[in-house]
Amino acid sequence: MEPLTIAATNVRPAYEVSLGFGATEAEIEAKTGLTRALLETDGATVTGDATYEHMELMFGKPRFGEFLVAAASTHTLASLGVVGLACKTVATVGEAMACHHRFQHLTNRTASYATTVDGARLVFAERRAGPPRLGNLLVSDYAMLIAVHVIRHSANDRLRVLALLSRRAQIDDDERHAYERFVEAELRTGADAAALWLEPALLDCPVSSADPELARYFAAILAKAAGFDGEEDEMLRRARIAIRDALVHGAPAAAAIAKSLRLGQRTLQRRLGQLGTTYADVLESTRRTLAEGYLRDPTLGLAEIAYLLGYDEQTSFCRAFRRWHEQTPGEYRRALA
Repeated sequence: MEPLTIAATNVRPAYEVSLGFGATEAEIEAKTGLTRALLETDGATVTGDATYEHMELMFGKPRFGEFLVAAASTHTLASLGVVGLACKTVATVGEAMACHHRFQHLTNRTASYATTVDGARLVFAERRAGPPRLGNLLVSDYAMLIAVHVIRHSANDRLRVLALLSRRAQIDDDERHAYERFVEAELRTGADAAALWLEPALLDCPVSSADPELARYFAAILAKAAGFDGEEDEMLRRARIAIRDALVHGAPAAAAIAKSLRLGQRTLQRRLGQLGTTYADVLESTRRTLAEGYLRDPTLGLAEIAYLLGYDEQTSFCRAFRRWHEQTPGEYRRALA
């Protein structure tokens, strides 16, 4: 499987801040392969492993907790790339979180994020790919601190964190205090997933930089980049995006997609029928469209594409692709070259 990647613009803040916390450019390059020239190249990506190695390097230096807080504090929504810029223009924090969830894979394939309401708390949780090596765990903590910082500023400081959850089993007192001072809440270790517990009212909080015209512009860009036709029925387009988001957990049932759209399953099926299609057809065509787009990305291996499309095995993906195109994914990719 090809390595999972993240946009260089996401990585630059930690790189720059680490130079003030005891690391040198030569040391970082030797350990991770990251260079200033690479991180300043438009459209560049780096591997998730390189970011984990960078975190492991910094973890061995003094004041790691302070470093991580300082790096998180330099992020803006713009540093998250086009997806961050889109989130910056929507009306509410809830819409921004939904936008990030739907499209963050365009700039970050190392993890995915979801927002759910669990009783009296809003849960912003991460699902990070790969084995839980130290750097992987450290980047999860870093991602949560970044989320606190960018949400806090997007919502004009109207953010109250109820708890910060870390996958790490133990965190020393100095590091713990640095995080708790920053998020102004308790840090809990040993969680199944890195997460933030927030107040549900945050979803309705206005985004300070909202711009409806720019929001429509970015929505069209992101839908096209994700492989969906911006001209098709809005409900159908939203269903395709919801299916895309759910595929990493396997092929989603119609009931699950209907629930994510705040529709009943019968209502979803009826509305799809009015458009001359069925849920099974939408699932199939969504997988096909995504597969064609993923195969244009040379950094994605076939096993990874199969995973992104919700197939248990690469062979299942290959059989489906032969049904769509009467050729293998590899043959299709070579024809694109």
